[in-house]
Amino acid sequence: MSTFILVLHIIFGVILILIILLQLSKGAGLGSIFGGGGEAVFGGTGGDVFLKKLTVIFAVSFITTSLILTVMTSRSGQESIVDKGTAASDQPVAPIAP
Repeated sequence: MSTFILVLHIIFGVILILIILLQLSKGAGLGSIFGGGGEAVFGGTGGDVFLKKLTVIFAVSFITTSLILTVMTSRSGQESIVDKGTAASDQPVAPIAP
């Protein structure tokens, strides 16, 4: 189950990055990517509103999967390296044979 949610999390993250990169600067919008032809497809501001809604949907999905993965990890009882209390420098070093 956690593998499935992790895969979803990665997919949501990649899609979110791509959607944000499609949103150029203020006023440029999606139409400039297609040489101005985007206005005919999406309307004057239709593409901008559509991309903003997609951004919100995928951002909420990304945050939700982040929270689910955090709760699943904390309930599984896995300890982090910091919680173990033993630093790598505290461990004995075996002598190197000549």
